[in-house]
Amino acid sequence: MKYLAIAALLALPLPVLAETREERVAAASEYVDLALQGFDMSAMIETMYQPVLQQVAAGGAKLTEEQVAKIRQLYLDTFTEPLTKLMHDQAGIMADMFTLAEITALRDFYATPEGKSVMAKLPHLTAAQQPGMMALINDKMTGLMPQVLAIVNGDAAPAVTPAPTAQP
Repeated sequence: MKYLAIAALLALPLPVLAETREERVAAASEYVDLALQGFDMSAMIETMYQPVLQQVAAGGAKLTEEQVAKIRQLYLDTFTEPLTKLMHDQAGIMADMFTLAEITALRDFYATPEGKSVMAKLPHLTAAQQPGMMALINDKMTGLMPQVLAIVNGDAAPAVTPAPTAQP
């Protein structure tokens, strides 16, 4: 066992052995602070309630601008503080996953004009991808859930029926 531990330590790159978790947390905290400066939290939160508004509209209900504004404010009030805290908590997770060099490179990138621009655009990227992601998940879940239930129940897996594809 002792030899296994020594072998594992020798397999690590030398910079990882020289840096401390505290150094990585400090650098990651700087990265998170910098990233949050340009991050459009409101835009990200708006991506969370847009599917709700779409479902309401699909059900035939017509929301007024005042109702949409109240829903927006409800989501902002509910999620802004906890999401900001969650993002700050990311520093410890990053320190456990990344090297100091990796964290420093991220931090340095987000300090550039390009990095700031990327951070500001990320919520909009998420919003643009969300409809496709939801459609993919909904499309695959129909065939996937019977297979998952079969595994859970110890049954033979049902035959996979491919989802129909759109013809041009």
